[in-house]
Amino acid sequence: MTGHWVLLFLVIQTAVAYHGCEVNVTYANCTNRNLTEIPETLPGNIIVLDLSENRITEIRDNAFVNQSNLEMLYLRRNYIKIIQDDAFIGLESLKILSLAENNLKPMIYSEKMFSYLQNLEELYLQRNLHSPDFRIPLCSETICKYPDTSFSLLQNLKVLSMDLCAKSDFGIGFLNLTILQKLTFDFCLACTLSNETFYNFRNSNITDLSLSRCWQYKAESTIDTRILQPFPNLKWLDLSFSYFTLKNALNLLRPFQNKSMELINLHRVSIGIYGIDKNSFKITVTKDMMKYLKTICVKTLILSYNGIVDANPNSLFVYDHPECFENVILSANSMSFQFSEQLMEIIQFSVAAKNLKLFDYSYVPGNFLNKRFILPPKLEIPTVENSGRSSIEREPAALNFTFFLPQNLESLRLSHVMTQVILYTIVLKNTGQLKFVDLSYFQIATFPNIFLTEEPEIEYLDISGIDSNLYAGKNFIKHFRKVETIVIRDANLDTSLQFGKNVFVYLRNYTKDLDVSRNHLANLPLTFRLVSNLARMNMSRNSFRHFPKALVLIESLSVIDISYNKLFTLDDETRTWLDFLAEKRQLFLFLKENEFSCTCSNRFFIKWIFTTKVILDGNRNYSCYLDDQSRTSTTWVYSRYHDLYSHCDAIVWMRVGVICIMSSFLLIGSSAIVYQFRWRMAYFCYRKLKAKYLNNYQKEDFKYDVFIAYAFDSEKWLITTLVPKLEKEWGLCVCVKDRDFPAGADRTDTVISGIRNSKSVIFIITPAFSKRQWGRFEIEMAKYEMFAKQRRQKKIIVIMKNGTKIEEVPFEFSLIWKDVTLINWPDENISTENVWYDLKLQIS
Repeated sequence: MTGHWVLLFLVIQTAVAYHGCEVNVTYANCTNRNLTEIPETLPGNIIVLDLSENRITEIRDNAFVNQSNLEMLYLRRNYIKIIQDDAFIGLESLKILSLAENNLKPMIYSEKMFSYLQNLEELYLQRNLHSPDFRIPLCSETICKYPDTSFSLLQNLKVLSMDLCAKSDFGIGFLNLTILQKLTFDFCLACTLSNETFYNFRNSNITDLSLSRCWQYKAESTIDTRILQPFPNLKWLDLSFSYFTLKNALNLLRPFQNKSMELINLHRVSIGIYGIDKNSFKITVTKDMMKYLKTICVKTLILSYNGIVDANPNSLFVYDHPECFENVILSANSMSFQFSEQLMEIIQFSVAAKNLKLFDYSYVPGNFLNKRFILPPKLEIPTVENSGRSSIEREPAALNFTFFLPQNLESLRLSHVMTQVILYTIVLKNTGQLKFVDLSYFQIATFPNIFLTEEPEIEYLDISGIDSNLYAGKNFIKHFRKVETIVIRDANLDTSLQFGKNVFVYLRNYTKDLDVSRNHLANLPLTFRLVSNLARMNMSRNSFRHFPKALVLIESLSVIDISYNKLFTLDDETRTWLDFLAEKRQLFLFLKENEFSCTCSNRFFIKWIFTTKVILDGNRNYSCYLDDQSRTSTTWVYSRYHDLYSHCDAIVWMRVGVICIMSSFLLIGSSAIVYQFRWRMAYFCYRKLKAKYLNNYQKEDFKYDVFIAYAFDSEKWLITTLVPKLEKEWGLCVCVKDRDFPAGADRTDTVISGIRNSKSVIFIITPAFSKRQWGRFEIEMAKYEMFAKQRRQKKIIVIMKNGTKIEEVPFEFSLIWKDVTLINWPDENISTENVWYDLKLQIS
């Protein structure tokens, strides 16, 4: 069959239309064209013709007379009721014919119909009878006879798929199908089966039998165990959804005891129907039920969804050839193995099934956690304690458990299992081959410490639905290191991270696919940056308001799902990073069902949605909110982008203008303040830099008695009158800048040194002094020296001369005015005896 399908992939050339069909060299695609008849104008070199999903009701004679090269013909999902005798004339090369899902009854196949199809290898006639409906009784005593003379001509047939009537009669013509290998019945409308039903298939070499979906079968307490005896070479047996009951289905295996098989599928062969005790959905597996199955060497065994509630000793887990098992699926039953004998059988089976690769024990409602019971008001029952637990009911004992897995086990699925067993420690052995582990929604009161004796190469781990607070910080999360795909949905990751329990702490560059959806997350820890090879990240259905910064800079991502969150935008940094990734590889980003904003501040994001190379979901159309909180779509907004956002730039420039004006005012104000207090700041910096000098100064005596600060308009009076008076008459040592400052020395240092080494400072205030730049610095220096701690206070004497008014005194004196001695020097024609006396008194 595989070789035939290769024909579908021949070199494709320019398509040409014939009668509404698309023809590409040897392939004609006429599907879903509302055709009511077979096209007559198709070219004769066609190898594959697909007429599925049309409205054809009849295939007339010579319909394909010009298609002698046709090898594949598909007519499924039409309304075909009639096929004339010579309809397939000319199709001697046909190998595959599909008439599935039409209205063909078994009796319409004439003796001549298939005479032109002697090279046919695959025939699909399934789903032509009505679909079974529980509301319509289909079982009748009428025998449905298949035209065996017509089928007897198909001696090269290998695959046959058809429907099974309520009471079927396969004539002796089916004995000619000697090379038939695969037989499928769909729909299966059988009400009863006997050892005669398939008897005429006994000459066939059928290895694959599908007898599934026999929903109308009338369950009896016993079944004819010879029904499948005509298929001695069977390797694949599918009885799923055929309501034989599990007991009868197991008895049908009688012809295959002590043989080898690839598959036995008994999924859902039991169904609980009210009033029908023969097909109960509460089954206890017994040793007698397993008597045939236990002898078969089978690779894949499926017993799921059969209502198994218990297993007697030496039944479900005892086999003659356990080493044959590769896949065992027991999910969706209600078995709870809490007894030591059952556990011992499971352990023995696990050791013996050394080739087992997959074990599935999921969807098992074993026992509820934290059960609570109530009583009617004021009713007391001695056997019921106040806590609601029966006096004979006790908490299960905590266990330390060592379990040997099958040595070649690759896939272990224990999903949706409910148990109240308390395990402190589990030691698992033979874990070296383990690749797939699914523990999702495993309900357990206390998550045990899990230790693996061999380091597994786990590729897939699903621990969704288990509260992350139970295992965070335990040895279990250390096994995350080398897992490629990790699924942690619905695990309360937000609370564990909130309490400092980081379950991602061991993630490294082995992880490529991570699913943390449905966890109420608002952020991700920065440890995600260590997952440098992460390719697919699912963060859907959380509470993210901003794109997580922890993901930015991970350059290996190719799929990001952050749908169903609370994002209102993607910032510039995130968009730049996404565009960078999209330049390197195909990047898929899923954003649907967020709370995007379509306001002015978000307009660049809206434009990015429609211009980026990132592959977005939903045809780039997302709901968003406008300024007035009305809801719209990004497609509608982008189509009116200029109209909606034309005013945004004006607002921006207005904001820029306001910012510039405020900045200018701030700059001017700051400059004015700096200028106003420039000498104070200069002296502050100076004295900080000269700290060592200041310390040394404290140990020295004053060098001068008086330091005189003056301007040029008082220089003559200073030289001729004041200095001679102070030095010659009063014997004082005076520091005068134009006389005593060393040549080439720093002006700042000399001024500070002069004031610092003087007992008193005299300021001669004249009209020119107020305009003198260094005068303000000298005043600030004198003020500091006057009030310096751990230093003798200096006197500051202000002499106002040359008609200087009080308003012209520098404002720097305003803060110390009460501590300053003011002498208003009289004009030359007025006696100065008193002012000289006051000056001498202040200096002494």
